[in-house]
Amino acid sequence: MRIAVVGGGINGAGVAWELVRKGYEVTLFERGRCGAQTSSATTKMIHGGLRYLEGFHVELVRESLRDRAWLLDHLPQLVKPIEILLPIYNDSPRPRFVVAIGLTLYDLLSGTANIRRHRSRSAEELAQMAPLAREGLRGGFSYWDAQVDDAALVRAVVESARRDGAVIREMTPVTGLRRDRDGWLVQTPSGGEERFSMVINAAGPWMNELLKANHIRSRYRLSLVRGSHLVLKRRVSEVGILLQSASDRRVFFVLPWKGTTLVGTTEVVQRGTLDDVHASQEEIDYLISRFNHYIREPITSAEVASTFAGVRPLVGRASNPSAIGREYRIQRHGNLINIFGGKMTTFMSLARKVALRVDNYFGQPRPAREPQFSI
Repeated sequence: MRIAVVGGGINGAGVAWELVRKGYEVTLFERGRCGAQTSSATTKMIHGGLRYLEGFHVELVRESLRDRAWLLDHLPQLVKPIEILLPIYNDSPRPRFVVAIGLTLYDLLSGTANIRRHRSRSAEELAQMAPLAREGLRGGFSYWDAQVDDAALVRAVVESARRDGAVIREMTPVTGLRRDRDGWLVQTPSGGEERFSMVINAAGPWMNELLKANHIRSRYRLSLVRGSHLVLKRRVSEVGILLQSASDRRVFFVLPWKGTTLVGTTEVVQRGTLDDVHASQEEIDYLISRFNHYIREPITSAEVASTFAGVRPLVGRASNPSAIGREYRIQRHGNLINIFGGKMTTFMSLARKVALRVDNYFGQPRPAREPQFSI
């Protein structure tokens, strides 16, 4: 039973690894380098998604926190706890009691695997822990999540899948998918076709394009939302900071990152080509402005060492990208499975669910070997 996985981001890599540990013959196709696109342009967080509770996405948060605990336990070399401050200002769009309720629920959903319970913090404590602007600071909280080298995580999963028997074909875009009796023919630029019993489509932001080009119908369609980040030339704080923008209710992070500081993210509809994804000047100005509003050591563009941006494939449509849910969808049509959405934290849960659908198609459940990272 040969299975093709299209897409070498974190979800495609996770699916390939799960399937090969179940004994399937797996080939993963990636148009570039595995993890070099969306999966290496994240906010570097393994987290439950505190702000998702505002939209009542409780099950997504619960699943994410469970997967966070698993990654902390199984990959401590890459996934590490980080303390995050959440200050409340006079102009904060969410009152203190609402934030307190959210953090309490976040702790409860973490269960026994909680890293550490959140704490109430005075304005004085917060100002001592990080260079927060004092004007209007009313106190706040600190809580714990986890941070990851996202590109290294993808490579660890890819190499684990390769070690366990998967064939990894980088720099090999899939140019066509064609049904062939009870299987699929996968076409690549070399002009050849390979036959597979099943195709798992984990193309991420390229999903809409691939489905349209191959006349494959689906009930779901992705919104492509760009998230941009700044990397500063200096480290601002030894702890993370989650800030609430008064102008648009968005939240953004200021995080210590490899001796520097990461500031982000934005959420803007990506309208251009996926081959040229970059932070716009408007996004850069927005992040600098929001940073300077809450941090007492203001920056200019001269203190930005670099920027990066990635496109998140989100399921659904909304005039405000922040309002689109982060849940993923797995859709099976016979021996074709399409994966819509998905976040880095939940890649293992997603992979297990995809593998169950594969087992169902072939009519026999298969146990998976215990995952051991190759790192």
